Amino acid sequence: MGKIKTLHKLIRERKYRLILSQLAKKIGFHFVPPYPSSLFIEPNNTCNLKCPLCVTGTGDMNRPKRFMKFEEFKQIIDQGKAHVKDIQLCNYGEPFLNKDIFRMIDYAVSKGIVVLTSTNGTFFRSEDICKEVIRSGLQHLIITLDGADQDTISKYRVGADFNEVLNGYKLLVDTKRQLNSKTPTIELQFMVMRHNEHQNIKVKEIAQRLGVDMFCEKTIGLDYRNTALAREFLPTDLSETRYLLDEDGTYSLKGKMYNKCNLIYSVCVINSDGSVVPCCYDAYSHFIMGNVFEESLKNIWKGDKYRNFRKTLRKDRKSISICNICSEGRYVISKQTKID
Repeated sequence: MGKIKTLHKLIRERKYRLILSQLAKKIGFHFVPPYPSSLFIEPNNTCNLKCPLCVTGTGDMNRPKRFMKFEEFKQIIDQGKAHVKDIQLCNYGEPFLNKDIFRMIDYAVSKGIVVLTSTNGTFFRSEDICKEVIRSGLQHLIITLDGADQDTISKYRVGADFNEVLNGYKLLVDTKRQLNSKTPTIELQFMVMRHNEHQNIKVKEIAQRLGVDMFCEKTIGLDYRNTALAREFLPTDLSETRYLLDEDGTYSLKGKMYNKCNLIYSVCVINSDGSVVPCCYDAYSHFIMGNVFEESLKNIWKGDKYRNFRKTLRKDRKSISICNICSEGRYVISKQTKID
C-alpha cells in the first residue's frame, strides 16, 4: 500500500523520470538520469585539525589547497537546481573554514535543495556564528565528538579542544531554542575506534545532556589493507563494524562485493577545484570525470568517462581500486538514535 501511495504522489508531481528510473532498476536496466539527484560539494580541502586517517589532516592530499568561491558554487547549483534534491556540503576539509559557507547554504536552500554538512565542531564560539548557522536554512548538521574527555579525542582529532567543542554544542543548541527553530537537526556523531570504544555510553550521555537531536555511532572507515593502521584504529569488538579479522591476522570487508552500485546513478562528488569524481572514497582523485568549471555537469555526468566507469563497475567492480575499500551495498555502517 505504501508503494502505491508513493507512485500516486510521484505521478501527481509529474516526476516521470524518477518513476522510469525505479522501474528500470526493478528489471535490471541501468537508467542514468540527466543529472545526479545528490551532490557532495567540497567547499575547501583544508582543515584546522590533523586527523591521522584523513589525507587532509596527514598532509597527503595531492590537490593544491583551495577554497571554492561563492560564484563557482552558485554556478554548480544553477546547473542542477531542477534535479538535485540534496547536497552534502563537505568532503576532505573543514567546511566552516570557507568564509562563504553561509552564503552557499542559503543559496542552495533558496533553490529548494536540502543541505547537510559535517564539522569537527571547533567553530561555534559565539552566539552570532550560531545564529548564522541556524538562519542559513541548513537542514542537518553533523558534529563529531570522538571521546568523553580531552585525552581521548586528542588521539584522533589532533588539535581539538574538548571543552571548546562541548561549549560550542551547548551554545548552538541553546541558540536554536532561543530562535525557536526546527532546523538544523543537530547530530552528535561518535566515530568508534580502538582507543574510544569504551566511552560510547558516556558520549551518548553527553549527547542527551546537551540536548542534541540525534546521536550516531559510526564505524571508522580506513584502508583495511594497511594492517598496522587497521590494528591501531579499528575497535577490538568488530561485531558492529564493516570489517572482519581473518585467520591470517589481516582484515577484510564484510559482505560480498557485487558488480553494482546504486550511488553511481544518483550521486557525484565535486571537489573544491571543480573536479568531479564518482565517490567520496576517491581521496586522491584517481577517477576524474571532468571539471564543472570547464564544462557542464550534465555533459560530465552523461560523458564517456562516466559511461565507461559505470560499465567497468557492472562487469568487474573489483578492478576499481576505490571500490575495494568501499562498503556500499555490503554492510550498514552506522546506527542513529533520536534523542528524546
